[in-house]
Amino acid sequence: MRPQFPECKKCLIRLADSAAEAAAGSNPTLQLAAEKAARRALAQGLEQGLRSPAIASRMLWEVRCLTGMDDPYAGFKQQEMDQAKAVMDSLGPDNMPGDLRGLVSLAALGNSLDFFQDPSQALAGLKDQILKGVSFHRDDLAVFEKALERAPRRMLFLTDNAGEIYFDLPLVDYLRGRGVGLVVLVVKGGPAQNDLTRADLERAGLLARVGDLADSGADAAGIDWERTSPEFTALLEGTDLIVAKGMANYLSTLERTLPCPGFFIFKLKCKPLRDLWDAPPESFWALWREPGQE
Repeated sequence: MRPQFPECKKCLIRLADSAAEAAAGSNPTLQLAAEKAARRALAQGLEQGLRSPAIASRMLWEVRCLTGMDDPYAGFKQQEMDQAKAVMDSLGPDNMPGDLRGLVSLAALGNSLDFFQDPSQALAGLKDQILKGVSFHRDDLAVFEKALERAPRRMLFLTDNAGEIYFDLPLVDYLRGRGVGLVVLVVKGGPAQNDLTRADLERAGLLARVGDLADSGADAAGIDWERTSPEFTALLEGTDLIVAKGMANYLSTLERTLPCPGFFIFKLKCKPLRDLWDAPPESFWALWREPGQE
């Protein structure tokens, strides 16, 4: 999907304004300049036909460069991670799912976190949903299960919003115990909206907990293929299977022929895509994609 839908532009404008406000603090002149810079990047991205994640990344890069604020959403991410951890702690070990379907459902529910929504609202009632389970609108779990039976030598797990890490780690642990040779958790190469970075893991005391870790080399929503590091490219080329969280990771891989299949876990929060795919609002997806397949 190209960002030609009116709703896409509206969301991107909201992002431009909120990023400028967060980065400029109490300096109204700087905020206005940052808003203008972000909107110029938005107009250029729309003109070039870029997908929304790529436009968002360019806008945020302009805001950060202009204001000198490296991570405007550090406080938002900390709040998100604290509240997500509290939800998982309240669940307790006795209520933790232990099978693949339950753990993918848990990871999908974590994708309820959203950049445009307060974390407490996004996580409200989530404990009850975890206990009830998830019905996937697109359910390719059986295909994923078959792929695991072939014991992939290396798997990349592409993370999304910072707070989701608490919902993802049980699935990552399970995959590591399923005979996968190596499961590498991939974070962003730098601040990108409320997405997870190495610094966020360090602040939360999770670096040792996550195990094998890499980053994309780019401070961008999803994967910015023009700015990924050689190290990430080499890691990707030697990978047998990708598991990816969130819509940005899915959308940014659509026009790439990946070297291996991908399994995408997300909550469909975007109205243009709901309309395009004729899907229910807020539906959960567990989507398998072969290389070159949209």
